[in-house]
Amino acid sequence: MNLTDEQQRIVAHQGGHAKVSAVAGSGKTTTMVARVRHLLEQGVAPQQMLVLMFNRSARDSFAAAMQELLQPAGLSPPEVRTFHSLGLRLVGSFTRKKFLPAHTLVTEEYQLEKLAKSAVRRIIDQDGGSEEWLSGENLEGFLTFIDLVKSDTMPAGKLFSSLQLAERFSYFIEAFKIFEAERQALKIRSYADLIHEPVMAMLGNPQLADWAANHVDHIIVDEYQDINEVQQQLLKIIAGHRAQVMVVGDVDQCIYEWRGAKPEYITKRFARDFPNPATYTLSYTFRYGHRLSLAANHLIVNNRLRDRKLCLSFPTTPDTTLSCLQEKEPHPMPAILEELAAQGRSAADVAVLVRMFAMSVPVELALLDAHIPYRLVGHEQVFACPEIKALSGYLHLCQGSLGEIEADARPDIIEAMLTHPHLGVKREKISELAANIAGRPERAIERILAAPSSDTPHFVQKRFTQTAETWHEIGMLPSSAKAGQILETVIKKTNLFDFYRNISSRIATAENRIKTCQAFVRFAKRLDLAVAPFLEKIRALQQQDAAPAGDSLLITSIHRAKGLEWPVVILPGLLDGSFPLISDDHEMTFDNLEDERRLFYVAMTRARQQVFFIHPPDSRFSKMKKAGKARYPQPKADEDFPASRFLYESNLGLSNRLGEAIQQGENYAGKTIIAQDIDVANSYLNAINSPLKPVQRPGKPGKPQASNRDILTIDELAEGLLVRHSIFGNGVVTAVPDRRREIAQVLFDLHGEKTLKVDIAKLQPR
Repeated sequence: MNLTDEQQRIVAHQGGHAKVSAVAGSGKTTTMVARVRHLLEQGVAPQQMLVLMFNRSARDSFAAAMQELLQPAGLSPPEVRTFHSLGLRLVGSFTRKKFLPAHTLVTEEYQLEKLAKSAVRRIIDQDGGSEEWLSGENLEGFLTFIDLVKSDTMPAGKLFSSLQLAERFSYFIEAFKIFEAERQALKIRSYADLIHEPVMAMLGNPQLADWAANHVDHIIVDEYQDINEVQQQLLKIIAGHRAQVMVVGDVDQCIYEWRGAKPEYITKRFARDFPNPATYTLSYTFRYGHRLSLAANHLIVNNRLRDRKLCLSFPTTPDTTLSCLQEKEPHPMPAILEELAAQGRSAADVAVLVRMFAMSVPVELALLDAHIPYRLVGHEQVFACPEIKALSGYLHLCQGSLGEIEADARPDIIEAMLTHPHLGVKREKISELAANIAGRPERAIERILAAPSSDTPHFVQKRFTQTAETWHEIGMLPSSAKAGQILETVIKKTNLFDFYRNISSRIATAENRIKTCQAFVRFAKRLDLAVAPFLEKIRALQQQDAAPAGDSLLITSIHRAKGLEWPVVILPGLLDGSFPLISDDHEMTFDNLEDERRLFYVAMTRARQQVFFIHPPDSRFSKMKKAGKARYPQPKADEDFPASRFLYESNLGLSNRLGEAIQQGENYAGKTIIAQDIDVANSYLNAINSPLKPVQRPGKPGKPQASNRDILTIDELAEGLLVRHSIFGNGVVTAVPDRRREIAQVLFDLHGEKTLKVDIAKLQPR
């Protein structure tokens, strides 16, 4: 087994705890397996070791790699477990000891969804809550809240406050209590309970914790950046004062905050719970080449909640190319795939990764239009989306053709219309009304008005009346008008986007639905067809909307892609506001911006040989990319820089040119590389001992000096912006609490957080 010097140091670690910070594609499994073999060869018994993983597939692949290395040497492997399987073993022990009740493990999600729905229903019946609480997105939000409570050790009410959820979701707290009471009555437990229950039992009973602790000498934890509070407590208890704990992870890939993971666990908490750890780095990636490493480094150095490592490409990595394409009409996706096919690529070599599934809508429509098969993993295909169903139904309503929809599809489309926006009554009532309307579409308005019973609350009756009026108004719109215009009118008349924002517990859920609708409207506007021919076009595309057999193009979310890799990765929809996700009525916070940046980092580092970035036209981005600048220019009120700020930060122009030069080595015969922002590039070149020396672009004659030109105004400041102060040095803006008085808060590397008067501080960008 050939190991790098970094890997060998980790394998040979002696005494005490250790933290390994590993970049994407750095051979973590190889290193950990070699570490296990080293310990066995040093005389550590396999029974005195425990390897912990976060999921079954990771456990299985690690166990297979370990067996392959150890078997020829006649060495027995140690135990490899997931956190959940370790929890299950503890549950069994504690049940036998009568510290936990004997419950049945429930593995089907629908059973927990049914229980959650029952809990919310009781809250509605007891407290007169809204039927909208039972909508799919609100139930999803409640289930996420349940998982978050069980990923932590604090009570539900306290956790709710810490999450800063909107007050309208405060019913989650009482619903959780009901959920737990019903779960206990049914004598069942979920996967989340497998860790939460034994940990809470041990925290409440020190003797029980003592019984579980100090059974092994060495614990190795993979993907440590994904750990949450309850898992951290379990690790701490199991290790006790005996085990030496080695954790391996990458804070830059911490993207499961919505499951309770936080960057602080790997950056600060580990050293607090496991004192004086040795610190190691796996800085070389074996996955992708210098261009992508440079771009990834330029991007992620903007985060403050991280370690200071650089990602370096190993000399044998491929020359990973970076391509930027504008999302114009026609959509560039078919042309990209045609180019890849000409290179000999198969569809299985390519993955399209999206921040939100709304970003896949224009891609899917372009693929369907070009007769290119694809498979969408993790979401409904475009015409199965309830948002698209509802909007299509409203177009039929405008044309007077609800009755022309195929009989088996008609009730489903009408039900989508009645729930977008939602009438606020039980699902059964909605389904019954949809079936009645489907039978006689010409009497739709009459049946909506007749649907409420005498005991229906007045505010709900009012919704039915308003819905009937809205349907009447839509039915009176001229069907000869362009479909795009009609859709915009429908969205406005139904207050659809406000509805999504008001009912969704997560900003991302609301924005995904809004942007799905917006993508459909843009598609209609591009076709520039009246309602009837547009619906005909949709019908034609739907004929292809089936899961194809064999290899086909994969479209999935970035979250689902973590830990995977492909020869080619395509990132579409790179619009600032979509990625990073910024809703129209929410400011981007410092922490959220860092979360989004990590997600972008994970997305781009899934590629081995090619990355395609698809973004809206942005002349400023093109100029800054060419100039080798790595700073997002904060737009003023009358400016618009639509490309994602992460594209700006990645310094793609310099990364491409310099990466190519490094790859060619002594054969490089290109021009001197000149760029504006070269600090990261110089650090990279020094780390790989390259003789290349990029030249910093000089200021143009006649321009103001940098000290005057680059002084930031209050309008240019935003949370997460990296700045420099003449006395305090480098820092990051953490808040702009008072723009009128020009007050900003900045966290400086060496001087902590300061509150500054911006017109006096004369902050500069960096």
